Amino acid sequence: MKFLKNLLSPPNPTGKFYTFSVKCKRCGETIHGQVNVYNEPSMELDQKGKPYYTCRKVIMGNEHCFQQIEVLFKFDAGKRVLDREIIGGEFVEN
Repeated sequence: MKFLKNLLSPPNPTGKFYTFSVKCKRCGETIHGQVNVYNEPSMELDQKGKPYYTCRKVIMGNEHCFQQIEVLFKFDAGKRVLDREIIGGEFVEN
């Protein structure tokens, strides 16, 4: 049974993922999410022509509330978080 569990579980995030947790404003459920920083963000240019990356995610909990929570992340060229915004919830620090 342990073999099957290891086969179906996602790989350990090591530098490839930015993980985050949010709390739903409606029901209080804590929801965990992640961004694959090498595949999901889209490159944009600021007013000076300097590149940065953005990623928008809409997540929803697994409990009784089906409130959609929208998060927007802004990354620099080194894939470090510059800014983050949330609608419908609040960020939970790990």
